[in-house]
Amino acid sequence: MSIEALKVKIRKDNLVDADQFKKLVDSDCKILTSKQMADLIGLKTDGALRKQRSKHRSLFPYSKIGGRVFYSLDLIVRTLNENKVDAQLR
Repeated sequence: MSIEALKVKIRKDNLVDADQFKKLVDSDCKILTSKQMADLIGLKTDGALRKQRSKHRSLFPYSKIGGRVFYSLDLIVRTLNENKVDAQLR
């Protein structure tokens, strides 16, 4: 999928309602909003993620488009795998 195709879908009439966004995320690309990311990792709100970003200490790479923050599922999985800690026997 090209970036141009993604831009067209996200910017359609400059408004995307929640149902359209969910269809886009579920079908064509794997991106999450900040709120969806917070839900995924078990946070009550996305405030903790916002604070990490503002202090330049975000654990996960993100993109910012027009004031909205998006997280790529591919980069989330890669980050988790890069920071994996092996289990140690006691």
